[in-house]
Amino acid sequence: MHWYQMKLLGRAQTHSSDSQVCRPDTVADVAKYMEQVGKSGIIARGSGSAYADQALNSGGAVMMSDRLDRIRSFDEKTGELVCEPGLTLETITHLFAPRGFMFPIATGSGRRTLGGAIASNLFGMNCRKKAALSQAVNWMDIVLADGSTVRADKQNNADLFAAVVGGQGLIGFISLISITLPKRPDRNVHVVRRRYPNLDALLDALRDARKNADFCVAWVDTSARGNAVGRSVLKTATFTSDPVSGSVLSMPKIKRGLPRFMLNLAAMPLIKDIRYRLSSGNSDKIIPYEEFIYPSDHFGVVSPKNVYQLRFCFSEAEGPQAVRQILTELSEMRIHACRAVVQPTADETVADLAFPMRGYCLSLDFIRRKGLEEFLRHLMMIACEHKGRVALCNDALMEMRFLFRMYKGLEAFTAARKKYDPQEKFDSDFARRVLKEDDNDE
Repeated sequence: MHWYQMKLLGRAQTHSSDSQVCRPDTVADVAKYMEQVGKSGIIARGSGSAYADQALNSGGAVMMSDRLDRIRSFDEKTGELVCEPGLTLETITHLFAPRGFMFPIATGSGRRTLGGAIASNLFGMNCRKKAALSQAVNWMDIVLADGSTVRADKQNNADLFAAVVGGQGLIGFISLISITLPKRPDRNVHVVRRRYPNLDALLDALRDARKNADFCVAWVDTSARGNAVGRSVLKTATFTSDPVSGSVLSMPKIKRGLPRFMLNLAAMPLIKDIRYRLSSGNSDKIIPYEEFIYPSDHFGVVSPKNVYQLRFCFSEAEGPQAVRQILTELSEMRIHACRAVVQPTADETVADLAFPMRGYCLSLDFIRRKGLEEFLRHLMMIACEHKGRVALCNDALMEMRFLFRMYKGLEAFTAARKKYDPQEKFDSDFARRVLKEDDNDE
């Protein structure tokens, strides 16, 4: 058993930490390492997909789960997969898609681990049907701070289950997982792209897509102004038994992030305008399911350095007004997001810190620069005013005053943490930033 001193980074490289790192080879090693953890605490880390400081622990310990990637069993009849937390989503897809199964959540990248996906309560392009990953998890074995292992599901130790799913690793270490892989309806998907001139047109299209499409996501041009605010390209996909049609473009892999000129704040509006105008207004093709999911991995897209990502979720009633207000302020302030996505969402009722609700998700990426943090906190306040939420798994700027207003399950989560880890042995830079600061005025 060994510990190593390492400098770790969040995916977006806005946060870093110097920590003592361990890599257990077996699940049995986890409890042994827990015995050696000091007052600075420990946090689990999978593939390092967390954008900010969720899997960082400055001056403390970090437990890597990447070697815990064994499959224990799979039931062909029910789709139940029992595996360790370090197994990646792309590995699950590679192994089981040829057998007619699919991972329950369709997300941009398959490189994250299953344990990390549960700790962040992953959601994706099919979230209008599957609100979040918690719905597919049957049970988990969780190693607690005292080294004991407890099995939790939605009926037994339900408070532990609800706190661990979406709990950012702050309750215990997920050591074994049972998850149900649904049957894939067909081998291929029919992908349709349509352009929409403004937000009203996009919202109408999203309402239709909610009823008919299996997958749905829209790219939004945040540089558009006036009546064009919210102009976008909507991509929907539906399973089909029809054969593959046309050629699937093979995009060049970008190994060192996007070219810098594409991220230049002055050039960004021009690039967005070109992208919108060059997008086909009436495009459709049929491609294999495996080539549709994990688009970031297929195209080799690497997130640029120093990026803040904000993911908002709003109800159906508040969403249109909230999204319009945020997009309008972005265009008027000439603050351009290097990535902006809107998609429909469904209610997530399992996790204490549940992010999705039935409505709309607006995801924004910003290149970090001087003065930006204040504006992004202003956007968080807008979210509070519209009874929205900011996703914790991507957050770099959350404060307790926002968390308290956005997450009604915070009290239950805090109670579970006190019950199962009263000494707060599981700790992180994120927890110290968000959960331990002095209360601000609400």
